[in-house]
Amino acid sequence: MFSSSFIQRVLNVIPHNENYVSPIDGLIIRHSDRPFSYEGIIQEPSICIVLNGERFIQLGDQYYQFNSRYYMFCPVNVPMCGEIKHATVNEPFLVMSMKIDIPTVQKILLEQTALSISKNENKEGFGRWELDQNLELAFERLLLLHENPKDINFLAPLIQQEIYYRLLTGEQGKKLKQMTSIDSNMHKIARATEYLRKHFQEFITIDSLAALCGMSVSGFHSHFKKITTMSPLQYQKSLRLMEAKRLIVQENRLVSESAFQVGYESASQFSREYKRLFGCCPKDEVRLIT
Repeated sequence: MFSSSFIQRVLNVIPHNENYVSPIDGLIIRHSDRPFSYEGIIQEPSICIVLNGERFIQLGDQYYQFNSRYYMFCPVNVPMCGEIKHATVNEPFLVMSMKIDIPTVQKILLEQTALSISKNENKEGFGRWELDQNLELAFERLLLLHENPKDINFLAPLIQQEIYYRLLTGEQGKKLKQMTSIDSNMHKIARATEYLRKHFQEFITIDSLAALCGMSVSGFHSHFKKITTMSPLQYQKSLRLMEAKRLIVQENRLVSESAFQVGYESASQFSREYKRLFGCCPKDEVRLIT
């Protein structure tokens, strides 16, 4: 767990109550001194660590709880909802997310030949992993570079390489290695999630997605669910509903217009599935913002 003195040093150098895009490549830090929830974000391939507080996450029908003892390893794009139940001025919520840089991982694998790329494993992709001391210390050094911004350009890439090395030699190393191999199931499913992300409004069949990945239909469906925790259709549905919520809440669009724009033809089906995911009907959202 991170010490209170370390947390305070980070709090001294980052903006409060916002998503801070760090000058360190791929790093985002989120601070909040009040509870909040987010019903629909696309988490890119990344490593996320709750530095202070707790975060509750929903992926499909799976629920996860994260604190500073565990980090989140996300190997593919996944739509998720989440909630921070407790955060105050004295005990703020603080989380960091570092986007996985595949070229850097590939460079390490080429230089460290003992770290050979693993064969495919039929295991879950998304995971909650215990944060060991070596990783914790490396992330601390990375974050504290904000105290001396002039050091970031030279030292940040070196520390990030160390972080990837620690990950590659740890329990989750096989999954990280598979992200770099175009023949791995992980890489193929990542291709499918990226396609769904760009074409979620369209009618898409499992057969066409399987063909895109060069996999059998049964194999594709099985690997997709193991890696993302949801079926391809559930994944597409989550993308559609999250975009519809954004249109309704942020752009004040009509419910029927939003449903049609994200690919729904039945208003009743849209309302049922919206309530199942978000816990309220889309019309209730309209009442809350008017």
